[in-house]
Amino acid sequence: MSGATIPDGMPRDAPVAVHLVGVGPGPVDLLTVRASRLIAMSGTCLHARAEEPSEALALCPPTARVVDTASLSTGQILDEIRAALSRGDRVVHLFAGDPLQHDETPTLTEVFDASGITWELVPGIPHPAHTTSPSLMSGSDTQVDGRGEDGVADRAGASPTPGDPGLILVLGGTGEARRLADLLVTAGLDVVTSLAGKIARPRLPRGEVRIGEFGGASELARWLRENSVNALIDATDPFARKISVDAAHSAAATGVPLLRLERPEWQETAGDEWIRVPDLQTAVAVVRQRFRRPMLTVGKHGASAFAGDERGSYLIRCSEPPPGPLPQRYLLVLDRGPFGVDAERTLMARHRIDVLVTRDSGGESTAAKLEAARALHIPVVMVDRPQHFATEVETRPETVYTVPDAARWLVSRFGSR
Repeated sequence: MSGATIPDGMPRDAPVAVHLVGVGPGPVDLLTVRASRLIAMSGTCLHARAEEPSEALALCPPTARVVDTASLSTGQILDEIRAALSRGDRVVHLFAGDPLQHDETPTLTEVFDASGITWELVPGIPHPAHTTSPSLMSGSDTQVDGRGEDGVADRAGASPTPGDPGLILVLGGTGEARRLADLLVTAGLDVVTSLAGKIARPRLPRGEVRIGEFGGASELARWLRENSVNALIDATDPFARKISVDAAHSAAATGVPLLRLERPEWQETAGDEWIRVPDLQTAVAVVRQRFRRPMLTVGKHGASAFAGDERGSYLIRCSEPPPGPLPQRYLLVLDRGPFGVDAERTLMARHRIDVLVTRDSGGESTAAKLEAARALHIPVVMVDRPQHFATEVETRPETVYTVPDAARWLVSRFGSR
């Protein structure tokens, strides 16, 4: 018994760097042949939450580096993996039961994809102590793009069959939106992901993608009606105020069920020195008054808010060149995360950063900068999220904070396939 899943879009002959291995619920003889072989050949072995059977860990060779990830952040796990790969190690990450039973698996694979690290899933027998993501996981692996046999879009007037929610519109642009679209397409559901088109080279999810703004709540409502949308999931960035407000108004106008998939806010921990500010303008005032070597991670549009500062020396990092004016003295770093803690700490120390300015976007893939700032005792100016749901819509939409919970919401409304 053996099997492995390589993600779509990855070259089939690409060498696999990280193996996510399910080790089942108990006896070592329940492992697949491939899982046993990979563990026995590993150079670095990570294991999740210390729940793996001791017999599986005993298969690691004596020379292997064995790492318990229970107390590690995603950034620290990424640092461990990068260090292992630089040593030429074969890396395995063990999961009790099957990797898809664990909520952290989608986050890890998103980080791997963004970092160019190839990976594969090696399934295991499900563990009874964990709940597998809803039966959406067990659907067809055929990619659905919403077109009929003749290749022409065919949705108007379509009615979903039992257990099928019909067309799902995901308002995307985030890693969570991509992972959700991947999950739903894998289940054989009809999904369109909408991207605003503000990034020149966006990371595209599986399934059909619509690029461009809708033009307001009324136009979004019309699109929902014309395309017979039966579920709307807003998985946009917490700072994408306008589209979230438009989504709430259009859902209310059409009666389409709306779910907000939102990253949890970052939480201040021991050793942090955060200066919370309500908006970017206040952040500018704080930086001008107190700091001289800021590092900005506020997006390509946010950097322009600091353009009037003639005294500070700025390190500005964003994925694409900022379109507006910039401070008088700055160094622009064009890069896209996720980033490891060690890399962030090196960057801040090399440029003698005295404050990190960032927005409370949340999420694991960019949290390494906060760990690095904590380690270097660098204060953080944290821009709070806009409160548009409290001020611009009558009722805050139903909200979940993980991709599996969004899938469960669909199951609770429409049933499983």
